[in-house]
Amino acid sequence: MIKTVWFDIGGTVHVQDATSDNDAVFAERVYRFLKEHNIETAQTPEQLLAHIDKGAKKYKTFSEQQLVELPGDEIWHSFMLGDFDVFPEKLCGLGEELSYLYDRHRKVITRREGLEYTLQALREEGFRLGVISNIMSISFVPRILEEHGIAQYFDFIITSSEYGVRKPRRELFDTAVSLMGVTAHEAAYVGDTVSRDVRGARAAGWELMIQIENPRIAQKDTKYLNCGYQPDYMVRSLREIPPILKQFNTERKERGSDS
Repeated sequence: MIKTVWFDIGGTVHVQDATSDNDAVFAERVYRFLKEHNIETAQTPEQLLAHIDKGAKKYKTFSEQQLVELPGDEIWHSFMLGDFDVFPEKLCGLGEELSYLYDRHRKVITRREGLEYTLQALREEGFRLGVISNIMSISFVPRILEEHGIAQYFDFIITSSEYGVRKPRRELFDTAVSLMGVTAHEAAYVGDTVSRDVRGARAAGWELMIQIENPRIAQKDTKYLNCGYQPDYMVRSLREIPPILKQFNTERKERGSDS
């Protein structure tokens, strides 16, 4: 029986799109933030953005190969602002806000249709809900859940930035069921990627994996096609999830299985 349902954030709870307008807004915010803290980097926000993008690509490669999440100060010193001779002491304590600016303002964020309906329906059916997310910023997930108006539905939030490891490592999934006081056979996960979400849930032995379509990132999962990583269900809309879980548990009851 499924008792708890966990959600990915980016690509699942909401989708993200890059725009030139957002690039400009983000660059200006970071440029101004660094200036306010007497940190000199590039001459213009546009030039700074080019350096940050270069560092972000390096960090993405590093974090996905090592499956770790570094502290914010280290991310910005060694990667995002790695082209500049910024003393680590000057960035001390600033990495979290810089990471939040990156995670929140680098792209346009749009809630998935049917988000609150889905969460409310699941809670009314008695499921406990949580979040497992790969994210640089520790504060981003709590803040975006508040912004979406859905923070009240979740019992626990687990992020790579807090625990220092990234999906698909099973440690995050093992921590999730431990916090809920359930077993892997009582847990379901909803995510949009094979590389992180399906692989992670499978590695942890979770009972049910639901993948929601996200054409924006589909190309990143092509190397995992035909490698044996398959969700139990593929959905296009969050609204499909409550009926799937209700049917899944009903079938378990009919077979006389409580696990």
